[in-house]
Amino acid sequence: MGSTALAVASARALETIRPDRLFDDQIALQTVAAAGAQLAAWSSSRGELLRLAMGDYFALRTRYFDDFLRDAVDSGCRQVVVLAAGLDARAFRLSWPAPVRLFEIDRSDVLSFKDRIITGRVPTPGCVRTAVVADLREDWPGALRAQGFDPLLPTAWLVEGLMVYLTEQEGEDLLTRIGTLSAPSSRFAVEYGSLAMFQTEQARAALADATDDDVMHTLASLWRNESTEDPVLRLARHGWSTVSHEAADLARTYGRPVPPAFDPALPGTGRISLISGSRTP
Repeated sequence: MGSTALAVASARALETIRPDRLFDDQIALQTVAAAGAQLAAWSSSRGELLRLAMGDYFALRTRYFDDFLRDAVDSGCRQVVVLAAGLDARAFRLSWPAPVRLFEIDRSDVLSFKDRIITGRVPTPGCVRTAVVADLREDWPGALRAQGFDPLLPTAWLVEGLMVYLTEQEGEDLLTRIGTLSAPSSRFAVEYGSLAMFQTEQARAALADATDDDVMHTLASLWRNESTEDPVLRLARHGWSTVSHEAADLARTYGRPVPPAFDPALPGTGRISLISGSRTP
């Protein structure tokens, strides 16, 4: 998981240096410089193939969730919770349209690494940032409340790059806990994929051609979501009214090429959805 967080930071750093960038993430640039050899797996020839297949996906995903959070705050959410926050820099780089308290939940080692990067190198966040040390397999709602989270206030929940790493039951538990903490008018956004992505023709061929310690096998071994239920219907069971967007839709919205790994015009490609919506009254 730590390795994939670094890979996403690397993608955000590459986006940041583009003249037509979709966002500016200076912390990602600092992260890549600090990570050094830890990014070796993603710098290999196989890592390069994976980057080419993913195209601008991580940039599209980042911008989509940026826009979601701005809209959620505009709609009245004054609390934001980023689960498995990793190296997320939104507390620092977004221009928040209203006063916000942003909670970042992750393990102590991840948050400590992040603090070493940001201390003295980045501006003060434009919101009240609170780091919450917790493992999502444990009592993270208790840890969140202990840091001042108010479940009676509308909250914007961001679940980015997480659901694919949870079993179906772990995902159910997470959604149930979020629902319990969500007041009316809360918002929710999630990246949703399942193991079905690795059952495509292209993915099977890539895995068959890879060694056991290859980056593709690393990713495949981490993905655990086996749910075959429609994610919009699944979220509806948990009290959320949502809309799903495919990578191709976002590419058109933001004026970028469709990521090859998710291009519906190509045979055997995978599917992953970015979903957002609000609390059902």
